[in-house]
Amino acid sequence: MSAGDRETEAQAKKGEEGAGGDRDSRAAAALKQYWCVGLRVAELVITVIAIGLVTGALTSPYVVQSRLSHIAVIFSAYSSFIIITGILIIARLFGETVGWRTSIGFSVLGVVMFTAAAAVIFYDWHNSYYVVVRPNKQAYDLLLASGVFAVIGVAVFLFHAFFTFRKEGEY
Repeated sequence: MSAGDRETEAQAKKGEEGAGGDRDSRAAAALKQYWCVGLRVAELVITVIAIGLVTGALTSPYVVQSRLSHIAVIFSAYSSFIIITGILIIARLFGETVGWRTSIGFSVLGVVMFTAAAAVIFYDWHNSYYVVVRPNKQAYDLLLASGVFAVIGVAVFLFHAFFTFRKEGEY
């Protein structure tokens, strides 16, 4: 192999690394620009799963102790954040931006409401052991899974609020 061949091979290798680095920088730029939308999509998916699970659990009697206030807290937390995150995602897709304070406000409100929903779910799950007529195990599992997704939602909303505060950038 001649010196010219080695030089050509080295330049080709640099060109490949440059193309890979360019691809990585584009991915990093896209992540930097759309990280907030990705978190909102994760929040929406978690909320939809949680409301589906609790709806399945409520088909069994004696699960939520027939307290309408408990059912109202759970469904108002879940349904309101399906609407809020859905609108924020659609607005971003149309090119609208939301200020960072508004985004933090929605995230903190999500933390509070999902904490309340999780507390009610776990309270009712615990108290359903002491009723005379017990619901089936599947209803217990669905209720517990919805509470776990509420806790995961709290973590995602808290993570979102923290990083939005740190970046102070527009959503």
